[in-house]
Amino acid sequence: MKPLLPRFLAVAILLATLSQLSAAPSFKWGFQERLRHEYMNNNLDFNADKDDEQGYFRIRTSAWAQVEFSKNLLIRTQLNNEFRYYTIVRQSDKDAGKKNTLDEVIFEHLYLRYATGGPNPFTLILGRQNLMYGEGFILMDGAPWDGSRTIYHDAVKASYQQGDMTIDFLAISNPRLDKRLPKYKFTKEGGKYLGLPKSYSGDQFLNDGLEEALGLYFTKKLNAASQMEAYYFYKTEEPNYVLPPFPKMTETQKSKLYLNTVGFRLVQPLSNSFKLTTEWAVQQGKQEKADVSAYGGYANLSYTVLPQKKGVVTGGLYLLSGDDPKTDNVEGWNPLFSRWPKWSELYIYSHTIENIGGGRKVGYWTNTLAPNVRFDMVINPKIDITFWLHHLNAFYATSSGTGKTRGDEIQLWIRFKLSKQLTGHVLFDYFIAGDFYAPPQSGASFIRGELMYTLQ
Repeated sequence: MKPLLPRFLAVAILLATLSQLSAAPSFKWGFQERLRHEYMNNNLDFNADKDDEQGYFRIRTSAWAQVEFSKNLLIRTQLNNEFRYYTIVRQSDKDAGKKNTLDEVIFEHLYLRYATGGPNPFTLILGRQNLMYGEGFILMDGAPWDGSRTIYHDAVKASYQQGDMTIDFLAISNPRLDKRLPKYKFTKEGGKYLGLPKSYSGDQFLNDGLEEALGLYFTKKLNAASQMEAYYFYKTEEPNYVLPPFPKMTETQKSKLYLNTVGFRLVQPLSNSFKLTTEWAVQQGKQEKADVSAYGGYANLSYTVLPQKKGVVTGGLYLLSGDDPKTDNVEGWNPLFSRWPKWSELYIYSHTIENIGGGRKVGYWTNTLAPNVRFDMVINPKIDITFWLHHLNAFYATSSGTGKTRGDEIQLWIRFKLSKQLTGHVLFDYFIAGDFYAPPQSGASFIRGELMYTLQ
């Protein structure tokens, strides 16, 4: 798929565009500037004796344009740059002589969309695009190693809609490095720049290795408030880890993964005040001689306590199977394309110190059982808050600690809207490490402030 997909997309875009040249095109464009400052300490290993305190600005600039040739056909593109300016630099990075960089200007979107219209429309989207279903449990981020700089997938999405039912066919091919579309790099050599890890050629890593999938996603609206979804994905992963893998990596862990995932999601109000949202999936596959068998899901029960303020209390649980170290098979949940901070901004960095299939993987949610309680409320039309408590456990004590208690986490989000174009948030996140981690355990913190201006 890797060598054929870009050529197929280019030919399809060219032919479709030529067929519509007689129509009068319309043009739209937009711009977004996102400024963040993030501070984090001890969130890699939860050990205050080790040097991992960091502080930095993240400046992301996005500009997009869209040409609509007719009501059926449009082309959209978006360019993106994010760079980091460090205000607190780890001593190890100072010793290595690492410096700030303006990083890369890349294509975040470049796709063609064709829709037939009518009562049962068929829609085809070809190219680099965003994909997300539900809460993003199995599909959201196609590039976990570049943080939230991008979330795109190189994909084909074909959708058929009939009444309240939609069926999507998906073909996804996400590479390790972005070599498919042109980009401008300010980095020349890897290893000399502050921030996320880069290749020796200075390219930003996107995935551990090439990840490809075929999928079907079925959605049915039961009524105005209820919806059910079902899906199947067949995915392959080429192991080629960004960070050095663990020394005793097995032949199975060095081999290509073949994985089937079947799941469902349900959103169902139980009364005027109660609502249930739940999603569960099972996985079967093969990796060299090992059998792969895993499961994962979540359930959230929400209760509206303050209707005037949209005050909602949610009790939830997410459960992701772990890999049993006593067997040669693979039992750990594979997050497919959902390695993003869906439950915690602070915690995803600590995944890199866990032995997950022999590698060190950021944002790789697995081996976790976590009850949680959340409270959301709108203070006024311009401010809303979220207070979230998590108690995280593991099924297997596979880290350097002695137990299965990962720890407890406290999050406070304050989101505000200064105008139609200018929004922002402040996030305070604190983690109390448990015996899953090696002593001396220390508390970890993550603090972020954001301002975002959008013109469209």
